[in-house]
Amino acid sequence: MNPTNCLNCRAELATSQRFCADCGQKTATHRITLPHFLHEFFHAFTHADKGVFHLLKELTLHPGLVAREYIGGKRKKYFNPFTFFLLVMAVFVFASTMLTKTLPEVKPDPAIIARIPTAEGKAAYIATMERAGNAVVFMSKYGNVVGMIAVPFLSLITWLCFRRKGYNYGEHLTANLLFTSYNNLVFALFIIPLEAVWKSLNANQWLIACGLTFHAIYLSWGLSGFLLMRGFRKRLVVFLVSLMATALWMLLSITAMSVYIYQNKNFYHFILRTLGLD
Repeated sequence: MNPTNCLNCRAELATSQRFCADCGQKTATHRITLPHFLHEFFHAFTHADKGVFHLLKELTLHPGLVAREYIGGKRKKYFNPFTFFLLVMAVFVFASTMLTKTLPEVKPDPAIIARIPTAEGKAAYIATMERAGNAVVFMSKYGNVVGMIAVPFLSLITWLCFRRKGYNYGEHLTANLLFTSYNNLVFALFIIPLEAVWKSLNANQWLIACGLTFHAIYLSWGLSGFLLMRGFRKRLVVFLVSLMATALWMLLSITAMSVYIYQNKNFYHFILRTLGLD
């Protein structure tokens, strides 16, 4: 028997109502049992229209269409992109925690300390190495936070470059949230496990480069479909913008880290070494 008032918002209900007219909740409710809990859990992931696996399939095959339809109003068709982003970040953190090898300890080099003529210089060098160690730990533990910050940055670039298409910044933010979440999932499921298997520094750098290249390609593919950019020239422009946005984010991240580590005008040496130019 249906209640006379909605159990969620207390609005009055007619006997024949199946859903509350005010909040949309079903009028027929029941106690949550273990079978009901398990049903709802698997239903959330496997439902044909709005399950997470449906969203993954569509983001694999038609990323631009997913973003365009969701922003266009088809919200019930897809798993919530904001929940999806948080779910992917949890997977990313889990993969990083379980699979990333023990971080190398950053220690001051006694030989370098011996060559520094002043006590002040020695203290500055030791402090710099301590900050370098802190930066390594931060990037390992909070790489997901860096990924979250990247989305507004990428969205600002895509919005500025393609604002004539009529989408506002929030809509670009939503589209890039979907594309970045998918890319982060690829990192968590493939790049991080391969880094754990291939323990050499060169191999890991190559894997990260491949991951970032995939990010730029997938981002450009998604944006091309989202913005309806047809033809080789227009898609090339989208790819170049995606590549530029990814490169700028990398450069900004490296610059922020190097400024924190050095805290003086020599920070650019770290940037050059990271980019293999020093």
